[in-house]
Amino acid sequence: MTVKFNQYWRIDPEKRSEYVTFILKKYIPGVNRLGIHIVAGWVVLVGGYSEIILEAVANDLHLLEEALTNSKYKTLSQDLLKFIKGYKSKVLVSSGRKEAYSKEIQTEIIKFNQSWDIISKHYNDYTNFTAQTFYPCMEELGIRIAGEWEVLIGEGPRMICEGRTDQSDKLLERLRGNLFQKVLWELKRFVENYESRILTFHIQKSIGYKTQHYELVLI
Repeated sequence: MTVKFNQYWRIDPEKRSEYVTFILKKYIPGVNRLGIHIVAGWVVLVGGYSEIILEAVANDLHLLEEALTNSKYKTLSQDLLKFIKGYKSKVLVSSGRKEAYSKEIQTEIIKFNQSWDIISKHYNDYTNFTAQTFYPCMEELGIRIAGEWEVLIGEGPRMICEGRTDQSDKLLERLRGNLFQKVLWELKRFVENYESRILTFHIQKSIGYKTQHYELVLI
């Protein structure tokens, strides 16, 4: 089962050039060699919590644990802290309610991520509502649900709904529209501590004929 490993930080403004060199030339290749696949890096355009999100996956929790306890990862992590501030991390597992995850992300994609805590007494109503109404509505609005994740390790909210769209020019208009506002109001009957963020690429993976590499998009 795929496990997601998200890292969050702010770039030290006095070390931006050194950060770029390190993250592209040493950190990402080093982490990939340990079996943690870097999917992409994201800049938070709208919403709080952090400036940068580095998104990675491993094939299962055991492999992720082995990588994170490896001495090579510890060295990489210590070196990363020289260029950033406010580091946090989360380990996420699929909730099993929405399976649509893909490691490959098109170049024009914008993310719309939502997070919340399920009100325990409304758990069954929440499950039915998201499956039958909320997630189909997101798809209707052009926001493809790439997965619903549960925070296994790290601070909450506990549920993360990962959405992707290639219609960035229409996203805000649709989020302001009656359809989204109506289903969001209904969702909040079953959840609390709702948050949302709009993300764009910070680091993007490019795949060539035989190789793959990572490019800085926005800093």
